[in-house]
Amino acid sequence: MPVKNRQSQAYLMENQEEGKRLELKTDKEAVKRQAAWAGIGPGMRVLDVGCGMGITTQALAELVGENGHVTGLDFSEERLAIARERYGSDHVSFVCHDIHNPYQSDKPYDAMWTRFFLEYFRAEQQQIIVHSVASLKTGGIACLADLDNNSLGHSGMSERLQQTLLDVISRLEKDFDFDPYAGRRLYGHLYNLGFQDLACTVEIHHLIYGEIEEKDNYNWLRKVEVAAQKSGCPFTAYGGSFEAFHSEVQAFMSDPRRFTYTPLIIARGIKTA
Repeated sequence: MPVKNRQSQAYLMENQEEGKRLELKTDKEAVKRQAAWAGIGPGMRVLDVGCGMGITTQALAELVGENGHVTGLDFSEERLAIARERYGSDHVSFVCHDIHNPYQSDKPYDAMWTRFFLEYFRAEQQQIIVHSVASLKTGGIACLADLDNNSLGHSGMSERLQQTLLDVISRLEKDFDFDPYAGRRLYGHLYNLGFQDLACTVEIHHLIYGEIEEKDNYNWLRKVEVAAQKSGCPFTAYGGSFEAFHSEVQAFMSDPRRFTYTPLIIARGIKTA
């Protein structure tokens, strides 16, 4: 049986091109708009949990301005080295930390932000949030953003492709702690942890129809090439051939008749004493 996904041991999407995928799929203007909705603004100290190569950290830094500060937190020293080189400054810093342990800072934060991160901790989401807000001041903002119905919102798939995709996701849930429904759980986590002034919003993250953009095609094919192969799926409907499955996914994504969507749910709350 595959080892359960522990951030310090086996990130589900880890591969040599993961940094490229993370950057291509990150819309800085969307990050700034979503963070501003949560109440993050000029002059604030913000913790960006699961920052990857730092593009979200830089977006948040632009939002808080030179009088603010953003700390990007991630477990990958390799990606953080790139982040420091590209985005490090007097008001942007990066720290290597395994969030299975609380992150403690000498100076408290005004806000904690995390996006597309809790989906990798299906069984541990609430504890990961606790560890992420350990240095959030009383009255500070916690903003959580994640996908819902992740990788499952398609129309136009063949029956065998749809069933195989469901099998892949089921195996990732069971053996890799992946949560395709992380978005719908965010409000409940903040409520259970006693956060106040809760607010939620929903927007479309993926909306793909007609001719597909190269960045979207790359993102989806990398998901298949990495996560589906790791899942342990036997690809029975394809005679045991991952290559045949991959080929049908590629044909589906290239078909302008295809429709694909994924909602993004954002929840924010205020930390109480």
